[in-house]
Amino acid sequence: MIQEIIPQIKNKKIILFGETHGTEEIPKILSNFFKDLAKDEDFNLCLELPEEFQNVALDKIISLAKEQGTSGLISEGYIELIKEMPKNVKLFFIVPNLIKNQEEMEKKIADNILKLANTKRTFAILGSVHSSKNKIIMGDLTITPVGFLIHEELKDEMYSILLKAKNGEFFNNGLKQIIYQKDDPFDKNFDYIYEIENVSPCSFSKMH
Repeated sequence: MIQEIIPQIKNKKIILFGETHGTEEIPKILSNFFKDLAKDEDFNLCLELPEEFQNVALDKIISLAKEQGTSGLISEGYIELIKEMPKNVKLFFIVPNLIKNQEEMEKKIADNILKLANTKRTFAILGSVHSSKNKIIMGDLTITPVGFLIHEELKDEMYSILLKAKNGEFFNNGLKQIIYQKDDPFDKNFDYIYEIENVSPCSFSKMH
């Protein structure tokens, strides 16, 4: 179980979970983890959702999100996670509404998380690229991710976990296959790798 990370995050101020968007299983795993943790402490939980959805009724979020595309960021699984969070978990949607480019998005998300961490321990569920502690080079493109920016600021007070699926499919603007690499160089960008045997595509059945 993911509970095995609890001793390792003991003195950490910010904990990032890097996920593959669009699975049925990952929101459930995280929901169970946070519900257990909430029995012992109060904390902030940041979700990679647009700030504009923060005050929208939960049953309307999925249909609104559909207008922006079905990336798997907002699925029934994540709506359930939000509904299941105990009252002592403060939820925040941290993706800025207006951004010029990826660099600005990474910086604003990092700033939002750092600001919240001044109030209490803060967890964030982000895509795996955003959660990386190192810069990522893809051809001519260099991404300076949220994880790198926060790590620069907090050093060892930040901890980054990769939720890595071994098999299955996910839904991110279309159905896609998990491609698993055992010793993937990308894994070195994280403090901890939590492997999930199999994943299935998330559900958008409430979308009209």
